[in-house]
Amino acid sequence: MNINKQVVIQGKTIKVQLEGTGSISTFYGKMNVDKIKERENIVYRSWDIQVPKTTFIEEKDNGGRDEVQIMFNLNQNINWFFNRAKSCNSNNGSTFHTGSEKVEMARGEVCVFRNNNYSTGMNYEAEVSFNFKSMQMPTPYFRELLSKYFSDKDISSLEEHFLTHVTKTVITPEMYRVLAEIDTADRFKEYEGVYSEGKMIELTALVLYGIAYHKTDEIKRLPQPNKSDVERIEGLREKIQRNPSLEYDAQTVADELGMSISKLNRAFRALYATSLHSYVQDKRLEYAARLLQERNIPISEAAQKSGYTNMSHFSKSFLKKFGVLPKDY
Repeated sequence: MNINKQVVIQGKTIKVQLEGTGSISTFYGKMNVDKIKERENIVYRSWDIQVPKTTFIEEKDNGGRDEVQIMFNLNQNINWFFNRAKSCNSNNGSTFHTGSEKVEMARGEVCVFRNNNYSTGMNYEAEVSFNFKSMQMPTPYFRELLSKYFSDKDISSLEEHFLTHVTKTVITPEMYRVLAEIDTADRFKEYEGVYSEGKMIELTALVLYGIAYHKTDEIKRLPQPNKSDVERIEGLREKIQRNPSLEYDAQTVADELGMSISKLNRAFRALYATSLHSYVQDKRLEYAARLLQERNIPISEAAQKSGYTNMSHFSKSFLKKFGVLPKDY
């Protein structure tokens, strides 16, 4: 999906075109967009923005599009502004809020908002990297999703809840898991598209559920690791996702990342709400299940290729996770 945006930087309007990936002149800093996943009506992007001096950057409009946007704020506490230049009527006749709305987002929060060609802006601090992930879908498609699973009465209530103002919650471990799965979906080769589309819908459901049932200030937060540690842990997580059968001895991994074992375990649990050991075992079992399903290989070979040497332990773990023994999967 080619997108043309008008961005105001240091009072000057420049045009930014996103054709899968996008960037701005190094004079203004960097706005790298990568890991694009586009399926039917949903676009998923990863953003990395950094400017040489503190700058207010404003998107004057949304290129004429009326979209539901979901933004995951990964690494900085931010304030941004959402300016509605005109009123907008919903299907049930109610009028959406107008005017300017200030949104405060902590690192590790996600928000949902309807952008009906409005302007948005944010102050970016100098030499600070801001990382986001986002999903965009046309508002009619969002309504179509709701119509598949809810009554007309429920839909009116849901639209009032999600489409009239910016709503947010924390990024849960389940959301982090799906984000990681979308980012590494290329491991499914020619089936990447089918897999990614399903995961994007799953991620949308997790976000809407989180907003509907959890209040941000009521969710207990673990102390978050610093930026450098987050980058190293996320690199480790992606390595496990792609190669679960490798050896991930805690001491060896900690040494490779330049951390103590206790720091590694604290940081990993803070980000993914599980231990390194449990995460590795979970990914190994998922990999073994794929091998059994796709290649029809002997159980012992699937276990070995997934990093298991004890068949009894493998069978018990497989049964616990999937509810059936490997031979019955």
